[in-house]
Amino acid sequence: MEPESFGFPFEPYSIQKDFMTELYKVLSDGKIGIFESPTGTGKSLSLICGSLKWLKDCDGKGPEAPESTVQPKANQPDWITALQNQSTSSKKQLELEKRKAELKKRIDRVREKENQEMFELATKDRRKKRLKRDAREKTEKYDDEFLLDDYESDDEKKASNRTDPKSNLSKEVQDLLAKFESKKKPSIGYEYDEDGDDDDALLEEQVKIYYASRTHSQLSQFVHEVSKTIYAKDIYEVSLASRKNLCINSDVNKLGHVNKINEACLDLQKKGSKKGPCKYLPAGDNTAKWNEFRDHALAQVRDIEDLVTVGEKLSTCPYYGSRSTVKSARLVVLPYQHLLHASTRESLGISLKNNIVIIDEAHNLMETMTSIYTVSLSLHQIQLAWNQLNLYIQKYRSRLLGKNVVYIKQILNIIKILIRHLTPKDEAQRKDSVMRVNDFLHTASIDHINMFKIQNYLQVSSLARKLNGFIDKAREKEEEDRQKELLKNPKATPAKPSPSLASSTLTLTQIESFLMALTNPDKDGRIVTSFGNAENPGVTIKYMLLNPADAFQPIVDEARSVILAGGTMEPISDFLNHLFPSVPESKIAHFSCGHIIPPTNLATITLDAGPSGQPLIFNYESRQDMKLMDEVGNAIANLCNVIPDGIVCFFPSFTYLDQVYKRWETANDGTILQRIEKKKKVFKEPRESNQVETTLRDYAMQIDSSDKSMGALLLCVVNGKMSEGINFSDSLGRGVIMIGLPFANRGSVELMEKMKYAQQYSARNANAGTEYYENLCMRGVNQSIGRAIRHRGDYATIILLDKRYATPRIGKKLPKWIGDHVEHVDKFGLIMGKTSKFFREKKA
Repeated sequence: MEPESFGFPFEPYSIQKDFMTELYKVLSDGKIGIFESPTGTGKSLSLICGSLKWLKDCDGKGPEAPESTVQPKANQPDWITALQNQSTSSKKQLELEKRKAELKKRIDRVREKENQEMFELATKDRRKKRLKRDAREKTEKYDDEFLLDDYESDDEKKASNRTDPKSNLSKEVQDLLAKFESKKKPSIGYEYDEDGDDDDALLEEQVKIYYASRTHSQLSQFVHEVSKTIYAKDIYEVSLASRKNLCINSDVNKLGHVNKINEACLDLQKKGSKKGPCKYLPAGDNTAKWNEFRDHALAQVRDIEDLVTVGEKLSTCPYYGSRSTVKSARLVVLPYQHLLHASTRESLGISLKNNIVIIDEAHNLMETMTSIYTVSLSLHQIQLAWNQLNLYIQKYRSRLLGKNVVYIKQILNIIKILIRHLTPKDEAQRKDSVMRVNDFLHTASIDHINMFKIQNYLQVSSLARKLNGFIDKAREKEEEDRQKELLKNPKATPAKPSPSLASSTLTLTQIESFLMALTNPDKDGRIVTSFGNAENPGVTIKYMLLNPADAFQPIVDEARSVILAGGTMEPISDFLNHLFPSVPESKIAHFSCGHIIPPTNLATITLDAGPSGQPLIFNYESRQDMKLMDEVGNAIANLCNVIPDGIVCFFPSFTYLDQVYKRWETANDGTILQRIEKKKKVFKEPRESNQVETTLRDYAMQIDSSDKSMGALLLCVVNGKMSEGINFSDSLGRGVIMIGLPFANRGSVELMEKMKYAQQYSARNANAGTEYYENLCMRGVNQSIGRAIRHRGDYATIILLDKRYATPRIGKKLPKWIGDHVEHVDKFGLIMGKTSKFFREKKA
């Protein structure tokens, strides 16, 4: 039974009510939910209010029946055992309520203090403004040099800088986290030290919501939305992020590269570290400092930047502080990688058991899973790893104890075999290949090596981290010696850096990831060897994951409910076939809501032929047809006459965009391009990411210029930077034109393997390989055409230039809010009439 109100911050639209009602039901039933809600329809707020209302109601119902915790004695009646279990459960519930009340009391105390500080700051700010105003009224008689700086009392300064200079962590990350679970009472005389960490263990058993999205900006936006709801005052929320985003040690975060920051952080925790200990990490048994950070972190709904501020104020590491806070939090906001990667989840101590998982922007979830578990190595990286590890063993061979030398030699041997595989003596063997994992191990003659033992050794010994430290030190020493030599003899030619020390890449770490991938099930992945081509000349070897379902299965098994949400989730069949193949369809709910715009604000038209009547079919063979390039150019030139402001036009690839544009420039002395430029200034999506923002700015400035008769045309690429995450709202995108169907190169060895795998292992679809290929294409189309309509008052036309869009097989893969209102036009003149009428009515 759904609630009467979801606490939406304003009157929700009917589609938002439907979304929240369905979400509440899916969570209550413990199902998997696939939710599709177009951008601009308030998807984030619907997710927040629907799930947090369910969580609040879940708390109000009390705990579910516990599993039996008391073992019955011999000949003991069942009813006695049941009573004992009930008694144990009641005691546990009472203890939990006590812990919750204590935590609330502490957090309320922090909130009260923060509110008072904000009031005093506001009062001080008002007083300062008044003084400045008075000063101006006195013709600025007094100089700023006499203005007092903000005053901070000694007590406040001490409180914000409490740290123990002797604090140190003698073990690695797991040991640090293990200390949070210690039952030991803190011995420091601090206002929070009456509480040990056993309360966290109880609080951790409460149902949590884990919300994941792709980027930190999306996560921050989500947190901001939470803060606008009625749940902000009650929900305990914490955001997780990488050290790069949360580290407040200037000596560490200045290193920039995420791997270097991780290495430096772990080095500071080592016993006897010359640079350690990190002053922001309290002593291992100082539970009070971690509790203090937790209470401040949970006192408000905070994003990553807010947690950094809290950490700086308390002189406590926000990275480890946020991780320790997870146990007491009810809403955990984290990036994809932290949630989807099993070893990362484990290292963070994240337990999904009986909890809720919400994955937003989930349209590319399968590709994301595949990417996370795919490992690629270049020949250069592998050779560098061999050289560096060889230097290491030469230096320390006589001092290495136990089986270190044996394992390092084994790893060197594996690396040498990889090099030999990528540098065959026979030129005829330099052919791209795809192998199953076991076939590769056998062909490379390393199938006798126990990769699980190698994996365990690399993890326990931290060889990759220690090797990197050794190389950094050797590089510093080499540079120091070079500088000394130049001082002695300034005219001498500087010695070239050693090739083994020239790179700062964490090469062995990447080798380790590749070797770990070789322990995955044989059927789930392939080893792809590439000897390069004109576009990618490098020699590489890659482990490619084919089966994201197995990697995602632990999340499905552990979580109470999993929600996948996105603006466009079609084609849904991909999720059923390739992410949830073993889940009964009765356990999967699919919800797709319409748009908040009225139907009259969107005109979606498929077109069969161009102005001269030539059929528009942009298949791989016909794309090179110059007449077709001219036809589409003339079609766009005509449409530029009737679509106002900005038009965004999507091509299947950068290569085809360049070919077509060059044809427009040169054919008939550039007549086609000249026709277009009479009505629209033309912009092209740059291949370089750092130029995208400039292109978008210039495009927007052109549309916003005073010459309203001259709009702009932006030529983009499906799956490029412009096709996802950028809003072409209002005049920026009055028209979206899709040229052809962006099918991937079917000759790609990787794509062929994925299609073969889909066909072989799909239990739901006899034509799964072809379905996978089509769905890959249509996901790109759907993301691109969804760029135009961004809010209730927006309007646009979507024009699909290819005869195949009119086929039922392709049409049904469009988003429901678009697909339900598609018009099919077979002659070009008709589309001109329909488009002209659409925009005339909008002007009226």
